[in-house]
Amino acid sequence: MSLPVSLSNRPNGTQNGTHSMANGTQKKDSKRKFVTDAELRALSPGETATESLPGRGTGSIYFECRASGAVEAYYRQRLQGKAQKIKMGIYSAQASGFTLAALRGKAQELARQALEHGDLKLYRAESEAKATAERLERERQLVEVQRQTVLAARRGSFKELLDAYVADLEARGKVKAKEVKRLFQTHIIEHHPDLTALLACDITGEDIHRVMTTLLSRKPKGRGIGNKGKASASNNMRTTAASVHRYLKAAFNYGSKAHLSLDRDVSESKIFDISNNPATKVPTLANVRGGNTESMTPEELGSLLRHLDTLSAREAAICKGLIYLGGQRMEQLLRVTWEEISDDLLHLTDGKGQKSKAWDHLLPITDRIKQILQPLFNDKIGPGPFCIGRRCIRPDTAGKRFSDAGKALSVSGATRYFSYANVRVTAETLMAAIGITKETRSWLLSHGRNDVQSVHYDRYSYLPEKRSALELWGKYLDCLHTKKAWSSGKVILLSRKRLSSLQAPLSH
Repeated sequence: MSLPVSLSNRPNGTQNGTHSMANGTQKKDSKRKFVTDAELRALSPGETATESLPGRGTGSIYFECRASGAVEAYYRQRLQGKAQKIKMGIYSAQASGFTLAALRGKAQELARQALEHGDLKLYRAESEAKATAERLERERQLVEVQRQTVLAARRGSFKELLDAYVADLEARGKVKAKEVKRLFQTHIIEHHPDLTALLACDITGEDIHRVMTTLLSRKPKGRGIGNKGKASASNNMRTTAASVHRYLKAAFNYGSKAHLSLDRDVSESKIFDISNNPATKVPTLANVRGGNTESMTPEELGSLLRHLDTLSAREAAICKGLIYLGGQRMEQLLRVTWEEISDDLLHLTDGKGQKSKAWDHLLPITDRIKQILQPLFNDKIGPGPFCIGRRCIRPDTAGKRFSDAGKALSVSGATRYFSYANVRVTAETLMAAIGITKETRSWLLSHGRNDVQSVHYDRYSYLPEKRSALELWGKYLDCLHTKKAWSSGKVILLSRKRLSSLQAPLSH
């Protein structure tokens, strides 16, 4: 192995190892060591060369020829008596590597850093760690910006909240979905485009109050096609406002947790970020549904049954069927198809209330009910029995038959004015009066049963109990229709006014 190249044995060192004096004369620096391109090219594998840097304690450039013939250049400094090397690159006289001049410039920069920071490896490690930390922080911030951008795009507006709530009702088969959609469109979206454009999480109680007061200040729409009929107290805006308020509370409650649902894929759904329900801050309107809870007397119900005989055979069968089946909800009964009916059973689907999904509601067809519905079975003109023409009769159309009956009978003095809502109340009231238990009425009319036993364990259909109740109810209705006396005695009903007067002495 050859010895490292040293300036001390280099001949004619007048071209290297010199520095300028103040008087312009050249003086040889006998302490510095220099290397040349020729010397570096002449190095054999394992041989080394060293070139000192100008200045005391600035270190040197250390060259080492590898087995491949490549000459590696290092910056070398001494710390506490120990040599420390930092690789700068591969020497090359051409552009394929670092030239000698480039390596000298690089070494001088490292020497400057060494004088400023001491341990160069430690400084470089700390600098790299700092640079890595800064890079990671920039990447984290970029990811966070991207995440916030995605979240901002997914954050839903007030209108999107209303639409999402309606879509959820429709997906769960809720019968009120169409009504809710109409109320939102008519009383919120059309009248408050500025509010519906805001993010749902930015809606305040004051905004809901504005929606409600604006709604209450509007005049009720008229009845009938084109809303040309005269409006009445039965369609006042307080009732409508109460419904809108109730559905708004439900919509915001839905929006507060919809994106956390475990039952569906919500990765692309809107996030409404609702922490407080603004609709609950507005007090609920009082006494807006009192008129619908008044029951007809047995004599009034008998008058209605006889009035229904004046309708066409199909309309009479549909309207009487609703009553003889216990006052069922129109939306559920009228949409029954032929596939959902057998000789002795009606298969309804109940999607009303707080159910997570609709449940089956089975109704027995007694002999008397079969007689009532026979005109519908004789002529199968539509997708289901409750059809007039090629389509199932709409609930509002069937409801109008009852309200028209209420008008006609109230004018003649046979009854007070009533609608189908009163007929439903009457049916349950009179079924209770003739001895049908509350539990049986609940099964028969598919009232909400939210206790643990009913929701999770009770899968009994109660068909025998329902059949017995409907047979008894049918006999009672026949007596009212023909004005025959009911064998169980006189039925006494309490109106609100009379009930209050009877309860008054009990307070003393």
